[in-house]
Amino acid sequence: MALERAAFLTQMVEVLTSTVSFGERLNNMVHLLARNLKVDLALYFGLDKARETLLLNVSSQGPVPPHLRLEFPLGQGLVGETARTRKVGVVHRQQPGVAAANAGLEKLHPAYQTLAAFPVADDNFLYGVLILVDRTERSLPASERQSVQLTCLMLAAALRQAIVQEEAKKRIAELSVLFEVGKALSSTVELDELLERIVSTTAKVITARGAALHIIDGATGEPRVSSRYGQIPPECQTLPQITPSPGSTEPPYYEGQSTDAAGHGHYCLAVPLTFKGQLTGTLGVYDKFSPNGEYLPFDPENRQLLFTMAGVIVNAIENALTYQQVEDLAEKNERMVRNLTALQEISQVMLTSVQEARLQEIILQGLTQEHGLGFDRAVVLMVDEAAQILKGAKGACRGPVTHDIPNLKALQVPPPEMIPVTDWEIPLRADQGPLALAVLRKSAYHHHQTVKEPGLPLALKGKYAAQEFFVVPLVVKDRGTGVILVDNQASGRPLEPERLHALQMFATQAALVLENAHLYFTIETNNRELLLIRERMLESDRLAALSSLASGMAHEIRNPLVSIGGFARRIAKLVEPNSPLRGYVEVIQEEVTRLEKLLREILDFTGENLSYYGDHELAKLIEDTLILVQRDLDANKIKVAREFAQMPRLHCDDRQMKQVFYNLFQNAIQAMPRGGTLSIRTFPVERSDGLYAAASISDTGSGIPMEVLHNIFNPFFSTKDYGTGLGLAIAQRIVSRHYGQIEVNNEIGKGVTFIVTLPVAKYCLVKDVGQGAVPASVLRAPKGGSQ
Repeated sequence: MALERAAFLTQMVEVLTSTVSFGERLNNMVHLLARNLKVDLALYFGLDKARETLLLNVSSQGPVPPHLRLEFPLGQGLVGETARTRKVGVVHRQQPGVAAANAGLEKLHPAYQTLAAFPVADDNFLYGVLILVDRTERSLPASERQSVQLTCLMLAAALRQAIVQEEAKKRIAELSVLFEVGKALSSTVELDELLERIVSTTAKVITARGAALHIIDGATGEPRVSSRYGQIPPECQTLPQITPSPGSTEPPYYEGQSTDAAGHGHYCLAVPLTFKGQLTGTLGVYDKFSPNGEYLPFDPENRQLLFTMAGVIVNAIENALTYQQVEDLAEKNERMVRNLTALQEISQVMLTSVQEARLQEIILQGLTQEHGLGFDRAVVLMVDEAAQILKGAKGACRGPVTHDIPNLKALQVPPPEMIPVTDWEIPLRADQGPLALAVLRKSAYHHHQTVKEPGLPLALKGKYAAQEFFVVPLVVKDRGTGVILVDNQASGRPLEPERLHALQMFATQAALVLENAHLYFTIETNNRELLLIRERMLESDRLAALSSLASGMAHEIRNPLVSIGGFARRIAKLVEPNSPLRGYVEVIQEEVTRLEKLLREILDFTGENLSYYGDHELAKLIEDTLILVQRDLDANKIKVAREFAQMPRLHCDDRQMKQVFYNLFQNAIQAMPRGGTLSIRTFPVERSDGLYAAASISDTGSGIPMEVLHNIFNPFFSTKDYGTGLGLAIAQRIVSRHYGQIEVNNEIGKGVTFIVTLPVAKYCLVKDVGQGAVPASVLRAPKGGSQ
């Protein structure tokens, strides 16, 4: 008997220590046990991982069919009770309650009479229960019990060893996976590339069809980054927020199952990603597949591996985010330095000029050049305060990159491609879009398609189009003086907020230099006017003294001259035509007539004649004057070429203006003694201080010698043997009284052109002596006149 027991135990040791798989060893052990103990059936129930249920794993009759897989909760039936108490139990069918408590065993052996249960356990753990089933009612002798108990101890040791080996394999596999994952994640710090590697590696490690990673800002709820790999079922596109279950000590996770329209099941497993700070995230895998392509649910091992990978992934993402933040900060600082350098260079170039038009070109170059602010297009619009409109000043497109020219030199070159914007006029009203609003509110605008504010006004329709643009006001002393409009329409580059900040800094400097240029122009204009007034005052003093002298002499000469003329005419009547005295008398008459004409011109030049002003057409004044000189024109065979433009009326003394044109026509006739062409043209002239009407009188004579040109308007200066030299002086004095001016263009050998420029009635401030009133339509006086 002892030899049989020893042989049995020896066989059992050989079975449990064989090199076959543990499953085969367990099967062999159960068969050997049933054969040696001569029982009908030997069963092994293993305790599940939750340690709450015992499941039938092995039967001495062979593989257990799925419909015969039995399970007993802990404490239920002989199997559950043995597991709970860890004591050997032997029962018989006829005992009360045995058949009912173990009804499941009848599926395997309907005619059983005896059940013997042995716990498979060591000092620490229970692994399962071994059940012996026999059709006869029998009791196990002590020797058989001891043999079975020894077998259970050896089986427990083998189970423990198998579990340790399995855990070791899992840990090694897990460490290998983590090593590969860590190696893959540590190979890059670029966030986008890292996210792609994370989801692809996760899907491959879990053998899932797809994987996705989402990170959001916990403070705002806005998505921060996301990445996907493989195929994600439409039913699993969104995941719920993963939060810990109340009272649970296990880490939270999400596990879901869905069915598509074709009836195929899909599985999802997701774990949270916990970052430092406000970021939160989710890592999910979808549709685990078997080698034959069948979709399987995820098991706890997959979940544990995903948790472990999540910890490594969080560290890698945090490092990548930190690296990205450092890179972004470095890039931001680099852009800031580049912008500040560009602003400094542009400011340096802007200090080289005080001309507003030139400064606008420098501003456009600074806005569009690559080493400036680098926009594709830029437009400067200035405020017309009188008309209350924004008016286009200059615009330019981005030119080619000039690496061979220093930055400062390139900024001084005019823009290569200008945009015609002088016809842009935008009323300064709130309903006229962002350009007008920028001036009215003195604030910058970033306009793009997603903004619901009004776009460009209808006045710019067909002239300017851009999906996205910046508008920055030019503000000086809390007063909007204009705007800068920029865009990247040609390149399609986005307009970042940082560039708007740089543009605002640039606009502040641009507004100051443009205002300084405007002030410089105003001061320069005022200085010129003061110099002109000073010269005219000096000339007036000189002319006043000369006039006083000439007037006195004229009055002293007039009385005896009248007597001489009267007596000469009386003598002429008494002298016979054939008398030798007749010639002397005629000479006296001619010289008296010439002296009388000279006296009249002197008195016209020196006298303060009353003026009678009214609104007159310039062309009509010229035509009336041509009638007076028509006989002289015909006598000298001079043709008249007319070119009259439609213009507003003049507010003037028509008699004096006819005198001006009469004197100019006489000069032209005298310059063409052998015939020629007298060209008369009228045209409007728009200046910064108002609208003027101009008339040009051109002859085809020989011109005025250059050495005497500067004296032609001086009184009593003449290059002719006849005349008083007062014609041009009188004309200039009359025109000056009308706030106008006379200019001369002299071409030696071709002729002379006199240009008379007079303010139209709307802008005239000349007083009517007869009425003592100022015209009702007066707006402002043009500069350059003296009364």
